[in-house]
Amino acid sequence: MGPAEIVASLRELCAEKGPRLTTEEIVSWIERAGGYESDAELIAFAKKMKARQYARMLEFEDEDSGMRIKRLWSFHDDARGRRYYADILEMPAEERKRLIRQYARFVKQLRAVRRAMADYFAGQRFFDFYPGDPNDDEAAEEAPAPSRRR
Repeated sequence: MGPAEIVASLRELCAEKGPRLTTEEIVSWIERAGGYESDAELIAFAKKMKARQYARMLEFEDEDSGMRIKRLWSFHDDARGRRYYADILEMPAEERKRLIRQYARFVKQLRAVRRAMADYFAGQRFFDFYPGDPNDDEAAEEAPAPSRRR
């Protein structure tokens, strides 16, 4: 069973066990569906994930702002077909400062979105409490309904 079939079969799991699923339930579902091809494949994948986890844990503390941010940022290079990591300490100082300022603004916005989503799923459904762009409501009303893909 390939990735597309596994993802498609997860709809069935959602229908059976939803609306809340645990990671363990998803893992068991994939195991029962025969989605893990071999132990060697799982070990290789786990090693990649662990390496990415450690790369995310390496932090840089900006002396000017006092912020701690990831030092290594991953990106996928389409031309080479693989993932690379960029070290922000290798950037010119002014470019790094500009990046950190932009990052700080983005983090504030992301926290508000995460808080709103967590509150929503905790049953507190009050998105209007969080500040947003007033044009977003108008854009949502004007946007066409998405088509369903099968």
